[in-house]
Amino acid sequence: MIISVLILIFVGASAWEFSVAFCRSLLLTYSKVELSARVREVIGAGDGAPEAGDFNRVLTMVRLAPDPGDDRMEIAAVRLYHGLVRLAGLFASPLSARISRWFDSELSRCSYFAAVTLDRRLATAPE
Repeated sequence: MIISVLILIFVGASAWEFSVAFCRSLLLTYSKVELSARVREVIGAGDGAPEAGDFNRVLTMVRLAPDPGDDRMEIAAVRLYHGLVRLAGLFASPLSARISRWFDSELSRCSYFAAVTLDRRLATAPE
């Protein structure tokens, strides 16, 4: 019985680690893509990148844009990651300003992912 529980814990921890690594690699890949002026205007980012708090608003715009059907899994993974990082940030941010900045940076990367996804969907949409 104990061996079964240990195996379950190991598998769960491995799946968790893989999921976080997958989301972080997605965010890193999407952070290398430059946003078009059209999307910057649509999301109200001006010359800068979207902020940490813009994720849900930009993701709503993504849902309204034409769906190419190939990014659902990525959006779901980043949405879950965003929620977990946000929850962890609520508990850990009061501990240090450095930790708070890291969580804010991760949330901003999630917002940038949503903006790039919106940009990609609008680029493939018929005018």
